[in-house]
Amino acid sequence: RQQNHNAEVYGLNESKNFDAAARTHYSITGEKLGHYCHVVDDVINEMGNNFNAPIRTLTRESLEELCSADELNDVMQSFNVQQRLNEKIWDDDNHLNQRVRLKLLEIADKFYKTMETNWVKPVDVIFTGSLCNYNWSKYSDIDLHVVVDFNEVDDRTNFVKDYFDAKKKMWNEAHEDLKIYGFPVELYVQDENEEHTASGIYSLYKDNWIVEPSVDTISGENIDKNFIANKVMSCAEKIDDLEKRYNEENDSHKIEIIANKVKSLFDKIKGIRKESLKKEGERSNGNIWFKALKRCGYIGKLIDLKAKTFDKINSIP
Repeated sequence: RQQNHNAEVYGLNESKNFDAAARTHYSITGEKLGHYCHVVDDVINEMGNNFNAPIRTLTRESLEELCSADELNDVMQSFNVQQRLNEKIWDDDNHLNQRVRLKLLEIADKFYKTMETNWVKPVDVIFTGSLCNYNWSKYSDIDLHVVVDFNEVDDRTNFVKDYFDAKKKMWNEAHEDLKIYGFPVELYVQDENEEHTASGIYSLYKDNWIVEPSVDTISGENIDKNFIANKVMSCAEKIDDLEKRYNEENDSHKIEIIANKVKSLFDKIKGIRKESLKKEGERSNGNIWFKALKRCGYIGKLIDLKAKTFDKINSIP
């Protein structure tokens, strides 16, 4: 659709209302920004036919802002309830596709062998998470839990958990491209004695539901999307500010202050999610807020900041 572009004005000929609106009310500065065309189009559509509106200058920064808002809207839409389980993963009778089940069992077996605890056999392999429910989306993972009695590994169950978590992290980082029909496979070792609260849990060993999800139950849950979106934007601003301050700072004492703020914010986010899950479950506002931050990339950004600040504080130039 691109017909005309220069450093001052971006217009689209033969596009309804776009050329006049773009030339009358918008100027775009800097480099070529053709790939932001859809954002400008959305803005024009929101303006309607109000051609007396004041001229707005669209810089790269403001366009990126609009894209971020669009991305957040896309993330929030991903929490909508689906009317059926994912048809590539589940058969019509809501039983796991056998090809998927056998492949997941094979993956779980290879994963558990890397744990090097062959004297203990898994109790089960369970499939859980949003793809095991009616709140799946393009952001979903296949959450695959190998269930083990930690007491059979060692009496020091906290040590066992730390060991399994470390091995799990190494596996997942090494196999980021492992996917089933486009959905990443995330492995986890779960203690048989650990309470796992979820509205959808499927046993791969028994090939049957442990907890079968209900679309009616999940549809009846109330998610305040506006509240969550505002909380996400507020938290994202704080994380962006901390990242900016870190990138501009060389003083080790001030970096230590930033590191403490990063840790405090991260602990607060995790605490809110944990409490929210405990009180209201998976579809609680606190848990959805955490997931939205993660899907927008901000949990990863906060984890990176934790590592970067630690490295800079403890390095000797």
